[in-house]
Formats: sequence, structure tokens, C-alpha cells
Amino acid sequence: MSEQEVKEEEEEEEEEETENIKKIEPSFGEDIIDLNHSFGYDCKRFFNLVLLGERTLVFASGDYLHYFDIPTRKVTFRKTVFGGGIGFITRNEHPDFIHLLTVAENGVKPTIFIYEYPSHGVRIKLENAAKACFTCGSYNSTGELFASQAGFPDFMLTIWRWQTGDVLLRSKSFQNNILHVHFSHFNPILLASCGLSHIKFWKMANTFTGLKLKGDLGRFGKTDFSDIYAIYMLPDENVISGCEWGNMLLWEAGLIKFEITRKGRKPCHTKPITRITMDEGEVMTVGMDGFVRIWYWETVDLADPPDEDRFVEIEPIYEFKVGDCEIRGLQKIKPFDRSDFSYYAQDGSGGIWFCDLNTYDVPKTPEKLYSCHGGKVIAAQTSPVSTHLMTLGEDGKIFLFDYSTNTLVLEKKFISRGSDFLWLSTKISSTGLDIVAGFEDGILRQLVLEVRSGRNMNLHLVRAIKAHVGPITKLTVNPRQTCLVVSSADKSIFVYNIKDKDNNMVHIKPMGFVTLGAVVNCFNWRNDEFSTILMGCKTGEVYEYAIPNRVSDEQTFLSYNITDAHKLKSTRFVSVKSRIRRDQRREKIKRRKEKKRQRKLAEVEKLKAANPGLQIDLETALADSEEEEEEEPLHIPAVPNPVIWLRYTSDGTIWSSIGGFDAGYIYELLFGYDEPYKCTMIADGDDCEIHSYLTIEDYLIFGLVNGKLRINRINPNDFTDLRDYRVFPMHDSYNGIIKRILPSYDGNYIFSIGHDGNIFSYNWRGPKVVQGGPLEMVVYANLKDLHAEDIDDPAHPSLEQEKIYAEIKRKEEAAAAHDRKVLAQIGELQVKYNDIKSDMMTLDEELMLPHRSLLLDERITKQIKDELQAELDDVREDLAYDLEVADVGKTKLYNHFLKNLEHVPITVSGVNKDIKVSSFRVEKLGEEFQKIKMEIEERLSMEAAKRRSIEPIVAEEKIPSMPEPGEESFFFGRNPNAIIPRFSKKMLRLLRRYRSRQLYEIDRIYNWERMELCKPDPNKNHPDDERRIADAEKNLGDYKLKIGFDYEPRATETVTYKYIEVVNARQSHFITLDRFNKELFQLRKRKWYLYEYIEEARKRLKRLHEYLPFANREYLVPIREIDFAEEYPERNLQEHCKPGCGIEIADILYLEKKVEELLPQPPPPAFEEKLSVRDRTEQSLYKSLHAFEVEDLPDIKEILQEIDSYPGFTESEFFERNEDGFAPWLSVARYQWLIDLIDEQNGLVLKVKNRVKDFDRDLEEMIAIRCKAMYEAEYMHCFMITLNQELNILRDSEEIENQLLFNADEAMKTRNEMQAVINTKNRQIEDYKKNVDKLNEQILSVQQKFMSTCKGHKFFDFLRRIFKKRWRPPKPPKADDESSESSSSDESSTEDEDADAKSIDSTDMTTIRLDESHCPTGLERSTYDLAFQLRAERHALEKVLMEVQKGIEQRRADVAELSKTMKFHEEVYAREKETLLVFRRKRQQELNKINISVILSMDQLQHFKPGDTYLDLSRAILFDANHLVALKDRVSQLNEETQETRRMHRINVVHLRRMNTDINFMRGEITRLESAIKQEMIKKFGTVINLDELEEEVLRRYVFDLETSAEEEFRLIEKEIAKKKLELANLEEELIRETKMHSEKLNILTVLHEERNVLYSILKAQEKNFERWMQPHKINLDRDVEKLTQIHKEQKETIECLEREICTLRLKSKPLQLFHEVVKGDIIKKTDEQDDGVTCSKTLAPEAYLQRMEPDQFTMDRIRKVVQKYFAQWFNRYATSDNIRNNAKKVTRYLAQAAHTFEGKMTERILDCITQSLESMMPKKYLMHMSKENLEKMFRDVLSAYDYQSSEVNTDELISSIYHNVLSTLGQTKSVLNKTQFIMLRLFEQLIELLPLDEFQSEKTTRLLMQLLADDSQIDPRCINVDDIVDKTVKYARENLLDSITAMPIRRLADNLDRELSTHKAGAVTKCTFETVRKIPSAQNKNKF
Repeated sequence: MSEQEVKEEEEEEEEEETENIKKIEPSFGEDIIDLNHSFGYDCKRFFNLVLLGERTLVFASGDYLHYFDIPTRKVTFRKTVFGGGIGFITRNEHPDFIHLLTVAENGVKPTIFIYEYPSHGVRIKLENAAKACFTCGSYNSTGELFASQAGFPDFMLTIWRWQTGDVLLRSKSFQNNILHVHFSHFNPILLASCGLSHIKFWKMANTFTGLKLKGDLGRFGKTDFSDIYAIYMLPDENVISGCEWGNMLLWEAGLIKFEITRKGRKPCHTKPITRITMDEGEVMTVGMDGFVRIWYWETVDLADPPDEDRFVEIEPIYEFKVGDCEIRGLQKIKPFDRSDFSYYAQDGSGGIWFCDLNTYDVPKTPEKLYSCHGGKVIAAQTSPVSTHLMTLGEDGKIFLFDYSTNTLVLEKKFISRGSDFLWLSTKISSTGLDIVAGFEDGILRQLVLEVRSGRNMNLHLVRAIKAHVGPITKLTVNPRQTCLVVSSADKSIFVYNIKDKDNNMVHIKPMGFVTLGAVVNCFNWRNDEFSTILMGCKTGEVYEYAIPNRVSDEQTFLSYNITDAHKLKSTRFVSVKSRIRRDQRREKIKRRKEKKRQRKLAEVEKLKAANPGLQIDLETALADSEEEEEEEPLHIPAVPNPVIWLRYTSDGTIWSSIGGFDAGYIYELLFGYDEPYKCTMIADGDDCEIHSYLTIEDYLIFGLVNGKLRINRINPNDFTDLRDYRVFPMHDSYNGIIKRILPSYDGNYIFSIGHDGNIFSYNWRGPKVVQGGPLEMVVYANLKDLHAEDIDDPAHPSLEQEKIYAEIKRKEEAAAAHDRKVLAQIGELQVKYNDIKSDMMTLDEELMLPHRSLLLDERITKQIKDELQAELDDVREDLAYDLEVADVGKTKLYNHFLKNLEHVPITVSGVNKDIKVSSFRVEKLGEEFQKIKMEIEERLSMEAAKRRSIEPIVAEEKIPSMPEPGEESFFFGRNPNAIIPRFSKKMLRLLRRYRSRQLYEIDRIYNWERMELCKPDPNKNHPDDERRIADAEKNLGDYKLKIGFDYEPRATETVTYKYIEVVNARQSHFITLDRFNKELFQLRKRKWYLYEYIEEARKRLKRLHEYLPFANREYLVPIREIDFAEEYPERNLQEHCKPGCGIEIADILYLEKKVEELLPQPPPPAFEEKLSVRDRTEQSLYKSLHAFEVEDLPDIKEILQEIDSYPGFTESEFFERNEDGFAPWLSVARYQWLIDLIDEQNGLVLKVKNRVKDFDRDLEEMIAIRCKAMYEAEYMHCFMITLNQELNILRDSEEIENQLLFNADEAMKTRNEMQAVINTKNRQIEDYKKNVDKLNEQILSVQQKFMSTCKGHKFFDFLRRIFKKRWRPPKPPKADDESSESSSSDESSTEDEDADAKSIDSTDMTTIRLDESHCPTGLERSTYDLAFQLRAERHALEKVLMEVQKGIEQRRADVAELSKTMKFHEEVYAREKETLLVFRRKRQQELNKINISVILSMDQLQHFKPGDTYLDLSRAILFDANHLVALKDRVSQLNEETQETRRMHRINVVHLRRMNTDINFMRGEITRLESAIKQEMIKKFGTVINLDELEEEVLRRYVFDLETSAEEEFRLIEKEIAKKKLELANLEEELIRETKMHSEKLNILTVLHEERNVLYSILKAQEKNFERWMQPHKINLDRDVEKLTQIHKEQKETIECLEREICTLRLKSKPLQLFHEVVKGDIIKKTDEQDDGVTCSKTLAPEAYLQRMEPDQFTMDRIRKVVQKYFAQWFNRYATSDNIRNNAKKVTRYLAQAAHTFEGKMTERILDCITQSLESMMPKKYLMHMSKENLEKMFRDVLSAYDYQSSEVNTDELISSIYHNVLSTLGQTKSVLNKTQFIMLRLFEQLIELLPLDEFQSEKTTRLLMQLLADDSQIDPRCINVDDIVDKTVKYARENLLDSITAMPIRRLADNLDRELSTHKAGAVTKCTFETVRKIPSAQNKNKF
């Protein structure tokens, strides 16, 4: 069934269900209730105040408009039209329309009404602007346009021309509520909208498709998201808006320009701004904090705050405080009077104010005109003794109204938000003036209403009790009026005992509290003798608790907890709504299917009645073909829904009203049940929460979540039947939840309160229930004395906490007394310990005990240790913040200043000179830079590919194609391949020579045409020369300046190209500075090594100075100390200490060390180095040589003179000491040692000096290098600035350039497409021309054939007239008259044309007019028919020729049209390119305005003007010197090229003369040769002839002679063939007809069976699914996987069988024998004696099923299905499916063997044998269900499944086709040496594959093969290798799974063929004659047919 039918059925069912629902007309009228008064309005709604005239204020409240008359303070009401509530109200501020009131209602497709005031006539209605509700609306300054904003779900902003009701524009605003829409007063096309967390700027823009409304969402950026309630558009299109924290935001271009605050960053208002206006440069803001402030806006306009701190601080010039109110709307009383400053303000905290905002005079005092609740009204009570209504709001205010006079009597505000309150009845309070109220601060306040006289009332607090730590939620009093129960959010209820005291004051005594597991949301009481309370909770729990009558003081001495678990019953609501809906859906589907089945059954009955003999399977016909619908999962709310209210029913169940998803049902609960006991849907109330109810006799009034009152009349027999009801829309439909409904004490009034702040009073005209009455006035004498102080401290303890604190205090006092006692004992022990310690101090030290040995208990040590650890942890915790701050500060500083630097900046100073070189501060490029560069490069390459201009497609040049040789007419249209083999060798040579000459001429013509095309035009230059000349003219020496008007900017100058330039410049800048920094760091490293060397030298000098005299000591040059702060600043980044001092508790536990010892000590000084061997040697020399005696080393000359005065070295005196111990050798050695030390000293000093000098010199060079690097870096920086300026220009123009480029490319693409189509059309024209040539040649061939056949005939003229008759195309049909006239004219014209065509008989000279329709006497019939046949061929060719010519003309016309279109697109492309060039030139002009810095030296300036005066360089041209040198070089190159061109010209002139001489010589030779040829022809033939015509005539005559000799024989054969073909065709038609009929029946049967099985499986699946739905179970896929695996295996085998069968049928062979052949001994001979035998054949034995299967798998599958079907019918009740399958498998194999053996023949004996075998195979319990008739029927079905194996294919045709396939394979295979062996091998391979084995071995096969092979000249028996054939054939059989093939039958057949071929070929004549050639095709045809 189609989806449309299903849909129609569902609609019909829904209509029927709707009809089935009994519509009950309400039994009471709409007048049962009507509105009396409203005591409030929705003051929390923004802008819900409209002034009409000067004395009437209008505000929306629920479903009513309230008209507040200001002078009388009276309120009147007007109901909405459709009752869906009110979205917004506003008025048109234009003076012409100030009297109009606009009211937007809510509901389904709500309407906006524009009323005229005061008549309230509808001016116009605006419809279809929202789907459900409106949120705001506004008029523009002219009053002509109106903007309405829809709410959820569409959020559509609609611009109206409201006077005509036309929609001007429409667009979706935002996904959240929009609170305000504002038109600009200065620009009529601009407006803005704002709301929850957004602001949007709109513009009405004209586009090419019309007027559009475009919106841009404001982006807050760094500013937090905020709800915006007020906006104002300035003249400069900037926008002022408010925000949640009270500041003003200035928006520019969708971004926050800056934020306006007061001085000191104080907010402009402490609450959000709700109104912003501007007048004469002064901005007025109205805030919800009750202030109106005026600001001087020019201060903001002139402000320019820094980018990092976008704040503007100003102070208001005027400030007005309206009062303690929340201003949400402001209405000016006289909007067009500039001298009036009075306003009416909407107070969101409840009320309406009058205020004066006069800035010129002293303003009037604000006055509150109207008071009400500000926000939700959550509780209300009526007085039991008077006409007073008291209400409590969430704002903590209590209002007292007199509903008889509709006046406000009392207003009192408390410090906390209200929760609930009770007005105690007269059963408790004797005065009826006692009130108990609960608040969110957990305090229960007892109040007394003091009534003095008239409206003079007061409310006194007489007691405040705090029994809860959480907010109070509900209050209730039991029916016996003895106890008060209060619930709280702390999951407990508190019970109070209430009674009347002596002074008429109710006394509330706390009894105790009961703890629960959830927060109580509602109460109810059981009406019995005990106080049993029923409680519903916010999370779905329901509790029942029996409150005790009395609680003694002993029970509550320590705690007020009186919870008794045995008295507490509980249950929890479980969501069942989704399951109910699912069951309803199932039932609906079931009904639809049953109805569908009944309809089908009716159709079947109707069909049977119309066709009495028709057999219909009802099960199949009535089966449901519709797919099962997928069910949605059950929805269980994640958070349980609350119990809103609950009550006991008469059935003993608990009626619970549930909120949220489960709303709309009556749930009856019972304790002990896991799910609701009963669920009943409320009529027309699904998904609607019921928040309150009131029962008045048989009326039940519901307060709904959508603000409606539903009055139900209760069915006395079934309280769940609520179909008798009426609904009255009263409160707001979105936030007007009716929290409570209550009656007056006399029953005449009903009151409802809602979350929208409304309090409605209704006149009740139903049954009255009186609940009280007036009492005598009671005056409290001492009411002021009873006044109690309120609890205003949030930390005040509750009653339970007071108990707990008292117990804690008692325990603390006891513990303190115990501590004092223990401390006294410790003090005494401490005195004794000190005495023992002082006595021990007098002992010796070794006798004194250590301090640790005096420890009495390790626990004391552990306690001290723990205390110290705790103190240490406290210290660390206190310092952790400072440590973290310091660490974060260090990290931030490091990240800001150093992290991104490549190197830490350093300064390297000189060693000796006062010079310093600093490194550059270079930031890292980082990985991001490389990524950006790679991305830009990739983008650049992509742009290059994209911007590559599309090359135009040129018209295709006509390339000559190789013409084909003409048709050879001398073959008379017959196949040359059949005639040429009969040619003689001489004629074959003639034919080859003729054809080669034809091909040579064709090739020569083709080459000549190609050469002509390549011939250059003498009037044109070479294309390469033209291109070079154009390039030279364009570029050579003509350098286009960028400021020139003809400069063409490069296409590569894109944003990406400029990006890569910026990136490369940034990289170059980095490399320049980084290179210098690296060099400087290397220099610093070198300096470090130098200082190390100097330090070593200083140490050595210090050692030398110890040995040298003071006068001979030299010192190093002054060396500056390394300033590590400058040269190694990175060391300052290393942390040298960690937090803490490393002191642990164990170090200070025993005070064994001082604090100084515990602190980390500085590293100890380094020990002096040990003296080396050299130092020790020098010290020993210093002492032994007495070097210390030398005070001053003399000069070297003096030393030499002194040494000369000493004795010689050979004298003994030189080594002798005198009395003083002096010896000459000692003096010489001392001098020599000291001189060596001085030399070493001088060398050290000199080396240090040189190194220092070199370092300072290199450092000075680094200064110059730094200057150069700085110069390059600064230049590069300037260049980057220039590049960025260019980048900004390119970025601004990128979009336009891309669009222009896209337009040009599109134009070129279109032009190329046109050109491609033209080229295609031209190619088609060329193809058609070739076809025309071919057709002309064919027509000429037909004419030649006619002439060759009929020329010289005596009836030639008659035949020619028949042949020459013209073919005329058919004309379109005309009317009868016209057709007759045209036909007659055609006949006459034909006769005129053929009048001169006459036939002349040779025997009669009389002219006779012959009729074409009859063959004249004497004319051969074949010739007569040939003339008509040739004429028909000519006409057919002429018809095709005409169509081809028409095609040519059509395509030529298409080419002409396309050429025009292409020319147009070429013009468009040229215009777009010109536009693009103009745009790029303009952009280049902008780029030229950017200044660029260039540094030039004087040698780079060249002045071309003579004289000493210099021009201004600003007009100079900066030219590349390389280009200038190249230009000079080009001059010399051009001179050389000119000389070379002249030389080549002379060479070409000489070559031309030589060629002309050769041409003249060749012409003479051609003339001589042509004359010689003519002479030879005349000499040989007697005249000049055409050799081609001569050879054609010879070949024509020869072919004619060949064909005429075989024509008669061919004619006879053709007749025989035609006769056989006719017989074959008849038989084939009959076979096809029978096969089709049988196949159709089988197909129908198969389809029906398959459809039946499918439907049966679907029904089974449905039943299983239903069972699975009822009893879900675990899904087990193992069985399905196993089943699918088996199916996959069976399908794979079936595919293999089908592929083989397709191969068999394609080759027209018999079916394949895929398995082994049946043993011959097992074959049962078909004789009559067999039927009479007693025993059965082995084939029919029971073991036959164990043998290998004979049929293929496809047949086996069909047989198995048949057997399984019958077994399922017989044994389905008595056996499992697995047993049936196993038994069917054995029986299938057995029956398949039997069917294959008997080839479809069945007798009684065979059936008996099969029955006996089956009895032995099958279990006995199944045999009783099998009968012989059933077995016969099953076996016949098996035979019918097996019948397809019988084939009608002719074996002769099959072998012949195999043989010809082998020959064709041989022709396609090259390089075959042994063709005979090849043929035999391929022949055997195909025979074993296609023929059964018995036919393969038959004599008939041998005979047929012998006939084919004997006549084939290619067969040579000497080349046959039998062994090779056998081996390869067996191998082929095994590779192709032909297991039944063995070598024996192959060898037998091969030997027979070899023997017979050898015998036949030995006696045959080997010479081929013409006659044998003629017989070959005949034999082939004979074998073929």
C-alpha cells in the first residue's frame, strides 16, 4: 500500500475517533461566573503602560485591558477579542495618530488591533505576523510604519504600512525574546532591536531584487553579554544602549565603541536602564533603581579613551529620584508640549507613579497613584468574618482589599519574601483576626489585624518563630483546628499546637518536627478521628503521617525531633504517561489494520462474486503488507515531576495532580503500589498542569498553568468524568499560573491569584457555601504591649538549633570544669618535675640524664609535633597566596617581556675602553610564523592557479583527412572476400597493382593538401617574427611607470602576494637583527674566555711577584669588571632559593639547636690550592739562590760586567763560597733565574694587553656593524609599514577585484563554450560532407550497376524510365479537395516528364507506351525486378542524402547563430577586462599615494640637464641600474642582429634563384615524360587511354565471368536454404511459444509461493514482535548469524551453478554433468520385465542418498524446497523444524538420484520401491502421516523441478559451432607453428566441457568431427600428438572441476580421429582445383544448416 493510502486511512480513523468521542454540551451557562474586579496588573512586563488623553492610563492584565481613570482612581475593564491574552500595548506617538491604541493579542495566529479611542472602534487589523505571541512593537517618527515583533517560536520582525495593512518587510530577529524595537528619529531606513543577551541593527536597503531588511548582530567583544532593555539611535547612526549593570554602551558599526560610567567607575544606574531619549544634546536615562538622570552628551562625543581601557567617565547634570520603585515604563503626559515635564511611571515593584522631571524649575514631589503586588502573588486568604481579601506576594508585601467596595485597605511589607499564610478561622480565633504567615527566611510570623473604624486598619506582629533553617513552603491546619503544620525546604514539617488564650489571642506552641526525604509541596488531611496528614513533594514522593495528639516536654527536652518511622507511609509517583501513549498508539494501529483487513475482505468477496470460478488464497490476500512502525522509546523524566496538589477520593485512593511531562491525567495512588493504581486522562486537558482547585458542592474549579479557569461539574457516579466543563481565560497565558482559587465567606465571590501579579474577583452564580459570618467587633486593649520584635538576623538560630546550642553549651561547661581540674593536677606535677630537674643539675655531667630520656610518653611528643606541624602548615597556607601572587607576577612579567624574545637583551662593554654595544630586542618568529608563511605560500599558489586567465578556444583549423579509396564497382556490390580467393595469380597481381596505385594517388592528394595548408602567406610575416616585433614594440625600452596612465598593473598584485611580501620583510628584519645578535653573543663568549685567561695570567703574575724584586714587577693593564646585570642578565632569571628555609619539625622539636644554626649557611670559602711541582721548585730556588736578597735587579749590562768580573767556569773559585756564603756561580744562577721570570712576566703582560686591545678593536667594529644593522632594520621597518599600507588598500579592494575577475572569467568561459559548440558543429558538418560524398558514390555505383546490367538490352529505355523515376518526399496532409488536386497535378507532371521515354521493340517498329506496373512480354522478370530494386536503392540513398543535406544546413544556421552569441560574449569579456584594468589603475593610483623611504648615495644620482642647477628630486625617477646597462647592451645586440639578418637575406636570395632553376628543369622533364607516355600508349593501344579504367574493365569482365558460372548452383542452394529456414523458423516459434507459456506459469507459481512465504513470515514476525513487546527478552543473534552464514553458502553455490548454466545456454550445449557418471550396472533398462520384477534396483535402495549427487546444486535446491514444503505440511504438528530439515535432506538426495536415473519416467513399481525405501529411511512415527498419493504428488513435483535438464539442443550444431570457434581463435592467435595440434587441443577442451560423457564417447561425435576435420586443408594427421592431447585435456578438466573426465575416453576419441584422418588424407588429392574450392563453402554451408 502506498504512503498516500496509509495517510488517508489514518485521517479517516482520526475522523472516526473524533466522531466517537461523545461531545457533552456543558450543563451550565457561561454566566455562572463573571469578572467583578481586578486588584493588580502585570507590572513586571516592560512598557505595559499607555496614556490615552490626559486622564486615562491603559495597562494589560491577563486577558483584559485595564483603564485607569486618574482623577477618580477607578479601574474599568475590557476583554480581548480572541481570549488568548495580550502580547503588548502601545500607541502611535505622531500627533495625527495619538488617539490610536495598538493592542497585540496572543494565541494561534494572533492579530494586532488598532483601536480608536474613546470609541474603541477597530481602525484596522494586522494579521499573520506571528504564530503564537507578540513581545513588543513600535512606530517610526512619522507614524506611517509600524514594527511588530513576534515571540516563540518564529521570532519574526515585521514592518507594516499599518494604514493599509500591507507588510513591507519581514525577517527573523533572534532566537531569544526581543523586548524592544526602536526606529531611528533621524534616518527612516534604520531601526534596532534588543532583548535577552543581544542587540541587532537593522537597515531597510534597496537591492536589485527589491527592498530588503538586513540585520547585523551586535558583538559584545570583551564586554560581558547582557540583557538590553533600552536603545536609542543617534544622528551619526551610532546607538546608545543600556546593560544589566546600569551603564550605557555606545555602539558603532556593530561593535562597542566604549562604555559610559560615572566617576570612579560607579555605574550610571544601580539597576538596568529601561528608557533612553535625547533632546538638544542631552540624554535622559531611566533606570530600574528609581532614578532618572540627564547627561551632557557632547562630553561623550569628544572623549577619546585609550584602546586598552574603553571607558568614558561622566557625571549627570540632573538627577531625579521618583521613589523606591522599579521604573519599567514612562509615559509623558503632554508629549507635544515642551514646557511640560510631567510623566507617569510604571513601577515594576507594584504601582503607578506621577513624577515631575522639570530641569528649569523646582519639580513637584512624586506621587504614587496606584498600588499592587510587584510580581507573583503566591498566597491569598479571605476573612471568615468580613468582606476582606488578604494576599501575599513574593516581594514580601501583604495587601488587604475590601472586595465589597473594591478598595485597597492595608499594605505592609516584610523584610523577607513571602511563601504562604493562613487566616485562622473562628474555630481557632475567637476574633477571626489572627493570621499566620511563613516566609522564605524560615520564620513563621503570627500577625493580628487591628480593625478600628472603617478603613483604618493595621497589622501587628505579635510573635516570630524560627523553626526551620530553610524557606517555608506550605502551611495547613488540621480539620479539628488543633494543630498547625508548616513545611520547609529543609525536608521537614514542624507541628504546632494552637489554642485560644484568655486575651482572645491565639497561642501557637511548638510541638516538634518530622523529617522526610523530600521537600513538601502540598498538604491534605484525612477526615477521621486522628490527625493524619497527606503530603505531596516536589520530586514526586507522597507521604502520609499520623501526627500525635500530644507531645510532652520530656520528649522535646533535648530535641524537637518527634519522627516516628512506624507512623510514616510513603510512595513515589512513577511516570507512566509515555507507556499509556504507546498503548494508545498500538491500539490505534490495531484498529486501523483490522479496518484495512475488513476492507480487503470485502474486496475479495466482491471479486469472488464477480468471478465465481476464481480461486483466491484468503490468507495471502488478507495478509498485511504494511511494514511495522518503529516505536519511540519510553520517556521517563530524568528529574521526577512535582506533586502539585493531592486529595483523598471516595474510593480510598489518592488523587494526585502531577506537573511537567505527566500533567493532564488523574492519577490515583495507593500506598504499597509501585505505579499509579489508575490513570484517567482529563477531557481536553492533556499536557496542561492544574495548579489549584476549589470544590463547591458538585462544581470543581481548576486553576490551570495557562492562566485559565476551568469549571467542571462533577459526575456523581464517576469523579474522573470531567467532560462537563467550561474554560474561562483570565490570567496571562504564558506567566499567569493560577496559584490559588478561594471563595468568600458568604459564597458570593470567587477569587483567583496568579504569577502574573493579577488578583481577580468574580461574581459566583453557582451554589453558595457559607463558611463564616460577621462577629462582634473585638478591641484589643493592650495590642501595642503584645507587639513583638521581628527576627531580622539571617544567622538567628532555629528552635532546634537553640536546643542543640543549649546542649552544646552544657557540655562545654562540663568539659571546661574537667579541664580546670586536669590543669591543676598537671601544675602540681610540673612543680615536682622542676624540683627533680633542679636537683639533677647539681650532679656531674656524665650522671645527668639527657633531655629526651625525661620524656614520659611519646604521645605528648606526638601531640607537640602535630601542633607544631599544624602551625607550620598554617603559616605556609597564609603565605601560599603571596607566594602564588609572586610566582604569577614573575611568570606574567617573563611572558610579557622575555618569553617571546629570541635572545635576552645584553650589553657587552669593553675590557679596557669605555665602550658598550647592546644587542637588539628581537622577538621570535616561532612555529606559528612558519605555519602562516606556508599557508600563505599555499594560498598564493592556489590563487596563481585560480587567477590564471582562461585561454580562449580558437576555431579548429580544417585538417585534411586521408580520403578512403572508392568502391570497387567491378565486384558488382558483392563481398570481395568471397570472390578474390577464386582469382588466378595473374588477376591477383593485376588487382594488387590497381589497389596500390589507387592508394598512392590518394596519399599523394592528401600530402599535397597538407602542404598547401602549410604554405606560408607571402603577404604576411612569420608568426614568430610578428610575436617578437609585438613584444619589442610593447616592452623594448618602454618602461611603464606606475604613475603613467597606460600602466597595466600586474595580475599577481593581490592581497596574498602582499601578505607574502610582508612576511618576507618580517623575516628579513628578523634575520638582520638576529645575525648581529649572534655575532655579539659570540663576542661575549670570547670576552668570557679572555677574562678566564686574564685571571690565569693574574694568578701567575701574583706568583711571579713573590720572587721578583718590587722594582722589577710589572702589572696588567686596567681591566673592567664584568657587569653581570648587563652582560649576563639571564642569570637574574635563575632562582637561587626555594620557599621556606628547609627547616623541618624534627629540627625544632627538642630545641637542641639555635635558629642561626638551622638557617642555611653560606658556602664555605674555597681552600687554597695546593702548590704544584713548579711552585715548589720555584720556592726552593727562591730560597736556595737567595733571591730575596736582590732588592733591585740591575741592568743587563751591569749584570754582564759583574759576571765578567767573576772567575771563569773552569776555575775552582767560581764554585767556592766566601765567608759571607757568597759564590760566583750562585750570583750567576740567581741573575739568570730572575731574568727568566722577568721575561715570563713581560710576556704575560704583553699577551694580555694585545688580547685586550684586539677585543676592544673588534667591539668598536661591532659598533659600526650595529649602526648598519640598525639602519637596515629601520629601513626594513619603514618598508613593512609601507607594505602594510598597501596591504590595507589591497584588502579593501580584493572583493571588488575578485568579482570583476570572476565576471571576466565567466564571460570567457561562456565564449569558450560557444566556440566549443561551434567546433563540434563544424566537425559534424565535415562528417556530413563525408557522408554526402559516400552517398554520391553509392548512388553512382547503383547507376553503374544498372548500366552494366541493362545497357544494350532491347527494353533498355523502358528499364531506364523505371530506374530514372524521381523520388519525391511526402507532402503534409491536406484537405480532400486539395489532396485530389495535388495528386492529379503530380500524375500529370510525371506523365509530362516521361512523355519522351518510350520503349521500342526490335520486332515492331511501332511506338508502344508500356505500363510500369506490368512486366512486358519478352522482358525477363529478374531484369524487371532488378530495375525496381535498383531504383528503390537509389531512392533510399537519395532520401538519406536529402536528410544529411538538411542536417548540414541546420548546423550551418546554428553555427551562424552561435557565432553572433560568441561575438557578443567576446565584447562582454573585453568590457569586463577593461573594467578590471580601470579598477586596477585606480587602485594603483591609491597605492602611488603611499610614501616609501629610499636611501640613495650621491653616485646613484644622474642629472641629465646641463648646467649647475639641480631639479627637485621629488619628480625624479628611480630606475634599476641593471636595466639601464641591459638597454645599452641591447643596442649592440640589435646591430649584430641587423647584420645577421642582412647576411641571411643574401643567402636566401641565392637559394631562391637556384630553386627557380630547378623548377624550370622539372617542368621540362614532366613535359617530356608525359609525351613519352602518350607515345607508348599509342604504340601499344593505338590511342591514349586511362589505365585505371582499362584495369577496372578487365577486372569487371573477369568477375562477371566468375559469377555467371556459379550463379545457377548458388540459386538452387539458396532455394533449399530458404525452405529449411522457413521450417526451422516455424519450429522455433512453436518452441518459443510453448516455452514462454510454461515459463510464465512457473513464474506465476513461483511468485505466488514467494509472496505467500513472505506474507507468512511477516505475520509470524508481527506475532513475534508483539510477544517481544509484551515480554522483552535479550536479543540473541547467534542463530541469525548461523542462518545467514548457511544462506550465504547456499547462494554462493547457486551462483556458481547459474554461471555454468549461462555458459551452457550461451553455447547451445546440453546441461553440464558436474558430477561423476552413473555406473552402467546401476542403470535400469526400460523394459517391461522390470515392472514385473520383485526386487528394486540398487539405484532405488535406501543407501542411494549416501552416493554422490548427480544433479547440480541449483536443481538440488529446488528439490529440497519441494520436499521441505510437503514435510512441513505432513509433520509440522509432530516434529520440530530441525528434524524436518534433517529428514528432508536425506529424502532430497534419494529422490534426486531416482529422478536423475529414470529421466522423468515413473511407474507403479518405481513408486512402490520409493515408498519402501522411504519407510526404511524415515522414523516410524512419521510414516502414518504419509500416503502413497502424497508421495506420488511429491515425486511428480520433484520430476517437474528436474525437467529443465532435458535439452533440445542439436549436437550437430553444437559441434559445428565449437569447431568454428576454434578456427576463429586460431585466426586471432599469432605465431602458431603446429596448427593441427592447436585445433585438436582446443577442440577437445571445449568438447569435454560442453558435452556429456556418453555423447563425448559416442560414434556420432566421432563421425561429425571427422567430417569437419577431413575437409579442412589445415589439418595434417602427421602433426597430431595423441599423448599431449590426453595430458593437457585431463589437466584442463581438473582445473575446471570436471572430475568425471578421465584419460580413457579422451584417448579413445583421439586415437579414432588420428586413425581415420590418416586413412582419409592418404588417398586424397593434394592439388587444389577450382572445383574443390567451390565445394568447400558448399560443404560448410551444408554442415552449418
